[in-house]
Parts: sequence; C-alpha cells; structure tokens
Amino acid sequence: MSNILIKSKEEQKEVELLLSKDLPSYRQAYSDRSAWVMACMSELAYIRFNPLFKGVNTNEVIQKISELDVGSSALSKLQGLLSTFSYDHVEERKSLEFELKQLDFKLFQTFDSEGTQAILVENDKHVILAFRGTESNSIKDIKSDAKAISKKDASGGKIHSGFEEAYQKVAFDIEIALDSQALRKKPLFITGHSLGGALATIAAKKINHKAGIAACYTFGSPRVGDEIWISDIKTPLYRLVNAADCVTMLPPSSELITVFGWLLSLIPNIGKQLRSWVLDRFNGYIHGGNMRYLTNCANSDYQNVKLLYSVSWFHRAKALIIKKLPWKKMLADHSISVYRKKLLIVAQARNKSD
Repeated sequence: MSNILIKSKEEQKEVELLLSKDLPSYRQAYSDRSAWVMACMSELAYIRFNPLFKGVNTNEVIQKISELDVGSSALSKLQGLLSTFSYDHVEERKSLEFELKQLDFKLFQTFDSEGTQAILVENDKHVILAFRGTESNSIKDIKSDAKAISKKDASGGKIHSGFEEAYQKVAFDIEIALDSQALRKKPLFITGHSLGGALATIAAKKINHKAGIAACYTFGSPRVGDEIWISDIKTPLYRLVNAADCVTMLPPSSELITVFGWLLSLIPNIGKQLRSWVLDRFNGYIHGGNMRYLTNCANSDYQNVKLLYSVSWFHRAKALIIKKLPWKKMLADHSISVYRKKLLIVAQARNKSD
C-alpha cells in the first residue's frame, strides 16, 4: 500500500508538529448576520466621542467669538464656521453607548490619537474593535489617505505608509486594552469602513490576541499592501464592496500602475527615470481576503439587493456607468449607512430561509 499523506520521516515530523496544536475554533466563516453587526459597529465608530480640540471647551470658544468687536458679517461667518465643526463630545459618547445597548453590546474603551479613532466594545461572548473611517473635515485623515507611497514593513512585504502611520497612533493602547483580564478570553472581531477598513486590515495582521481573532470585516476599504504583505494575514478577511464604490479601487492596482509607468517611459529624456520612480513607490497594491459584492439598486430601493461572491471587472464597470457621474453619485455608494441597510436586508432574507 502506497502512502498518500506522508512519504518521509521529515514529512512525518512536520505533520506531527501541526497536529500537536489544536485546530483554531476562533477563525470564523463568513456570516450574513456578523457582516451586518460589523457594518453597524463601523458606522457607530463615526460618532464623535472625542473632543474636537483636547482640553478646549468649544462652546466657550463660540461664546468668546460672539464677544469680539468685529463686523456683524465677519462675526456671523466665524460663528457659522465653528458651529459646523462643533459638537458636545460628552453627549456624543452617551449616544454611542445608547446605540451599542440596542445591539446588546457595551462600550469598553475609546481610542483617539492624532487623527486616528477606534472603539472597543464587548458582550458576553465577543470583543469588537471598530476603526473610524475618513472624516471629510479631518486634515489628518485626508493626509493619511493621500500618503500612498508604499514602504517596507517589518512583518514582510510593502504597506501603504499613510495607513501604517495612522494605525501606529493607537496600536499600543489597543494592545494594552485587549490584554485586560475582562477581554483576553473573548475572541476578537475587527472591522472598519473606508480608512477604517484599511486600519482594520492592518490590525488583523498585527494584533496578537490571546483568545484569537475570529474575523475581520471591512467595508469600502482601499488597498493596503502588496502581495507579500497580504499573503501573511492569517485572520479570515471579508471585504465588502458596494456597487460603484470607487474608494475600493484606490490606490490604483498593479496593472494600472504598470500601464501608467509604460506611458511615462515614452516621455523623452526623463521617461525611464519617472517610470522607475513611480513603480518603486506606488506599484504592487492588491486587495486581500474574500470579497462580497452588493449589487446596484436603483432609486435607493434596497429590497432587491443581492450579495455576490464573485464579480467580473465588467460587472463593476457597469455599476460605474449606471451611476452616470457626477462624482457625488459614485461617492454615495461609499456610504457606510448604505452598506448597513443593504446587509440588513440580505441577513433578514437569508435567515428566513434557514
């Protein structure tokens, strides 16, 4: 009888080493209900629990501005500008705690450092870490998105330098919180939308949680690293893409950068140098994990939404064409609220058929 699985003593030792470890029970398969819960958490991470300016009472600033001896027009503009950005972070935190209670979760800790925010929540069985995505009024978020030059990462491969720097702002505090007695025995879910999805992907690779990481769910996430960097992620990574969400196409893929580099090489005198510079800094970005695609729904009628496991480039291009521009229509598909609403319908429909 010929051996099928083990053909040498070396192979036998390798198999025995693998079998000496328990099979991971914490790495979970994709779940419609989990995807919806993670979308909820990703949306709640946007609640502004953090003060606009640390150590500064925004309401007092508004009051001081009203006392300035300036023209009424200038005063009105100043007050209007500040009120656009002002909020009561104490009330916002109460709102966050209330919303979490509706999902039978409670807030364990919030993180806020130099433009990077996240929430850590728990229930009796699980812990969820949700990163906040790009805020349109945050210069630091925009800089993190725009800093798309890739750099070598200590864990192997190349990573988006802006995303990596943003993650490191809160990484140490998150590790300490997860090591607390209350959380260390509960499996961890990681999630985030947009920039938050990129940070969640990094966390899924770099966090070493004692009870293991159950899965990472991202929504509208841009690309984070190259093939080598992505291939070393052990955490189940589920990447949700909604119709014509254009953020998921950034930074440009390797194929597009290669074509762009070829076009640059045609420029007389400096073409080859430009091509080499671009390929060295921006080439290699790919998506990782398993994609789930939410189909386009006309007129915001999500009842007929479908969740597809695989779609062609043509299918996604068609979704872009249907949107017919302008840019605002394409960005509408990037909204985390749209992801959440569609995933709720998918989860309800599939659980009815179970």
